[in-house]
Amino acid sequence: MLRVPYNLKLAAATVVLPPIATTLSAAISAAASFLDPATGTTALLTGAGVSVESGIPDYRGPSGTYTLNRNHRPIFYTEFVDHHTIRKRYWARSFLGWEAVRQAKPNRVHKYVGDLIDGRWLSSLVTQNVDSLHSAYVKDVTEIHGTLSSAVCLTCGTHYDRSKLQMELARLNPGWADLLEQELHRLSEQRIANPIKAFRLNPDGDLELPASISYDQFNYPTCPNCASNGTAKSNSNGAWSEENINVVVPHSKRNVKDVGVLKPNVVFFGESVEDHVKKAAEQKLKMADKILVVGSSLATYSAFRLIKENKENGKRIGIINVGPVRGEHELLMKSDLRVSFIAGDVLGGVVALMNEQRNPLAYAHS
Repeated sequence: MLRVPYNLKLAAATVVLPPIATTLSAAISAAASFLDPATGTTALLTGAGVSVESGIPDYRGPSGTYTLNRNHRPIFYTEFVDHHTIRKRYWARSFLGWEAVRQAKPNRVHKYVGDLIDGRWLSSLVTQNVDSLHSAYVKDVTEIHGTLSSAVCLTCGTHYDRSKLQMELARLNPGWADLLEQELHRLSEQRIANPIKAFRLNPDGDLELPASISYDQFNYPTCPNCASNGTAKSNSNGAWSEENINVVVPHSKRNVKDVGVLKPNVVFFGESVEDHVKKAAEQKLKMADKILVVGSSLATYSAFRLIKENKENGKRIGIINVGPVRGEHELLMKSDLRVSFIAGDVLGGVVALMNEQRNPLAYAHS
């Protein structure tokens, strides 16, 4: 299951199911009917739109990465593993963007999802998001695109905490903060009212920077495990050494040509989802009677394929998303759900209806 970007412009969202779900109250009622456990179990698939209220942008929403920058091109897996210069660029931008990701807090959508799972209106959760915010309210989360909270060595497979890696990146690059400050000053001299807005966080945690920034002097560390056992070499300051390029290592975890390389534990575009993660996601959706998609345009093939296969197997599909969704005209039938309202508004209303059903006397006296 490959993570492949969808670069074509999606058709405008014109599907509304049921047709009367054109107001928020009607959308809430329709979503509650779809999720009602009396009609079967429902698995949930979430996308980047769920984390927008936490300050992490999506790709195709009104303020999404692709919406604001039509020329945005993410780093592909083969570029990262094959090119030292590309890794410098990624880790520099990730170094600057990490604090925004680390400090992001779960929002009301994450809480409502936890409430619906606790109330058994949702049976399981699969997410495309890499921010791990769902884990604040849900114990069993299948993250099909991985998580930014850790990094992994492509040679030995050792995992490292991202916050500790951040400290090592800071140690290796003491002048990087000064470089950033200089760039902000330059932008200010150009009379840009708020120069920090020239830097934009992407959904995968790296910060969008002006083209004038150079990454040549940025350093990233060698895998500590590979360095300690002699598999990979480091420069005198502990940074990854170019001596590690084109080194053949028996029993390497990945078929890559450079050793001791740390990669964020996320699935890059052009990279395959790990088999055990793919099977876990497929099993969750297979076990459910219905599938609800929230905050996703299904633009990446890994997510679209999951929904398409389950639709072909006769399952009802529900979609709550502001904006168009890939293939929605072909995926959805009259018995399905499609509403274009803010997820927090819809799910909050559904949780209220669920609680009212469970405790009608409390609501009668409220």
